[in-house]
Amino acid sequence: MKSIYSKFKGLYKDGRPIDFLATWRKAFDKASEREVALFQKMYSDNWFTYNTPQMSLTAEGIMGKYRLRFMATLLADESPTPQRRSDGFDIWTKEIPRVGHKFFMPARTYRKLMEVYENPRLSEAQKVREIEKTLKADVQDAYLGCKDVMDFIALMAFSNWGVAQFKPAINNPGGREFEIDYNMDEANKLVSAFNWTTANTKAGKLSPVLMLAAICADLRQRGIEPGEILMSQDLYYWLRMDQTTRLLVHGNDKQAQTVTKTQLESLFGENEIPNITVVTRKMGQDKDGKRGSVEPWNHNFICIKPAGVIGEIQPSIEDSELMEEDDVDYMNAGNGIRIAKWRTGESTGQVAGEVTQGSGRLLPIITDINAIICMQVRGISEKTIPADANGNERMYCTKQEFEGIDALMEG
Repeated sequence: MKSIYSKFKGLYKDGRPIDFLATWRKAFDKASEREVALFQKMYSDNWFTYNTPQMSLTAEGIMGKYRLRFMATLLADESPTPQRRSDGFDIWTKEIPRVGHKFFMPARTYRKLMEVYENPRLSEAQKVREIEKTLKADVQDAYLGCKDVMDFIALMAFSNWGVAQFKPAINNPGGREFEIDYNMDEANKLVSAFNWTTANTKAGKLSPVLMLAAICADLRQRGIEPGEILMSQDLYYWLRMDQTTRLLVHGNDKQAQTVTKTQLESLFGENEIPNITVVTRKMGQDKDGKRGSVEPWNHNFICIKPAGVIGEIQPSIEDSELMEEDDVDYMNAGNGIRIAKWRTGESTGQVAGEVTQGSGRLLPIITDINAIICMQVRGISEKTIPADANGNERMYCTKQEFEGIDALMEG
């Protein structure tokens, strides 16, 4: 059965009859025309552009162009049975992954809406406002939940050497295991010689600011211009409070003073280091009926990326757009995301209520993966890094080198 919101007739807004679902369809259409995000701006809105949704579900062309490796889908689908990889991930190279979730509104909420709708003591504006409030909450959660996955994939990849992994028990309840590996160059996977801790800076083992300056200089030698540094809130705060930073900003006489955001940015500018973007993203998740949150960003890592857009998000047209059901109300939310609403009840053998579903087939493509540095700065089993060809001590090395140091020393 179609949405209950199609039953609220005879109400007016701004002097015109209001169709609640049609109003939201128009809002999404206008947002798509302006190419702006509804409800809230996400990291992925700043770092990716959206391609036009394609009819095909295949990703082979994308893989060939951008060297991606895909494994498994987000939701169970009618795709062929995947092969198995030894580490337990489903190998998948057939389709752009599908994301989606549903929200259930019980009949008791509908009762409250009907009380508002039929209450003669409420003004027309009050009735419209209360009904719109409930409708917006459902649509917003369904829509943003699909976009959340794009942020999740990008942020996880940026803090995990270019790899995003999803596991049902950890960060994908109700879904399947899958992995997207952006095949980041080994030269861009870095490890600090020492953990970024107060104990190490006090011992004179490292200066994070000087290390960042050295990495940025090396990037420019390779023809890459660093544009922003991503890190967690706690690491950013530590960097501002660390004694080596305070010494560089204030000198010996005033190094007890804290470093302000403006002073840190000035110091970075003097050393040709781009400004920091603090990553604070958390996503809510429902696991076994319990609400919780999960963080895609690994606090042990920093990422150095070019400024602005570094990729594209490729949507495919959702199945429901090709084969709409008569008893379902649909909205195209833009960029391949679809909102569907329908009622349940005795005829469907379900509890009476309304379902709101958000779904889409979306894939973030990092086109500038070779210009992105991913560096582990904490959680390191510290090792002595061999000097460079000129005999100079090194503050960091590649992940590949770091993992081979023990074997090198034993040899």
